[in-house]
Amino acid sequence: MAYDLDPRALHRHDPRSATDKETLAGAGPGARHAAPGEAIASVAVPYSATSSHGGFLGWRWPLLADDMFRLAHRDSTGAPLLDPHVAGLGLSAALLGELLLTGHLTVRDGLVAVTDRSTPSDVLAHKVLDQLVSEREDHTVRTWLAYLGRGAYEEVADRLHRAGHLRIQTSRWVFGRTVRYVPTDMNTAAWPWARLAGLLRRGHPLDDFDTLLGGLAVATDVHRVVLIGEADAFASALRRAISAAANPLQELVTHTRTAAGDAVITKT
Repeated sequence: MAYDLDPRALHRHDPRSATDKETLAGAGPGARHAAPGEAIASVAVPYSATSSHGGFLGWRWPLLADDMFRLAHRDSTGAPLLDPHVAGLGLSAALLGELLLTGHLTVRDGLVAVTDRSTPSDVLAHKVLDQLVSEREDHTVRTWLAYLGRGAYEEVADRLHRAGHLRIQTSRWVFGRTVRYVPTDMNTAAWPWARLAGLLRRGHPLDDFDTLLGGLAVATDVHRVVLIGEADAFASALRRAISAAANPLQELVTHTRTAAGDAVITKT
């Protein structure tokens, strides 16, 4: 799989390539994600995985963390599917992944290194890059995952909320309140799973965006919650795609998997 660290390279991700105008079956209130073996209804693609405005050097910014957020929540209710700490690690990895895909950083021997200081078009990505640049020395992937993970959930949710993809639902209790981010459109929320499953089911190659997205899904084990009965096949296909990817991408997925595993062990 081609992977170009040149920041001038176009990130070629078109969500329509996943299923060719296919999306989810069963959009009713009780519907869940289409299983990898199910037929998918032919309707319009619900959204673009990249922003509609001009992004890096006029191209659209790869909103990898937005799709990771969608993978980590139920498409109908917004209920979280991951432990908050693991979700934070997955989202922080996805934020680093956005900068990796656009050539702003690389990952080498476990360290994150900034390779391009030009301003990202996305506000959240700009904030993350500023944090990376402010450090005088390179830090490990694990260090950045832990640091960014403290606020990644709320920041990615806010980006989706501002874009109109989430609404905030607050429930008040005797001892406090809970906040849930509910998708404004279920097809939009479920699209990443449908796209990944559709591509892998047909044996189509994944681009770097979906390779990294799927890799982070497997690294956090969220695929086992959603793709019941198909999780092992999904993970096996993703591992093959990741093994063919460039080293920086592989390293980011590997360190995320280790960090998520350690988080689960520590909690238990």
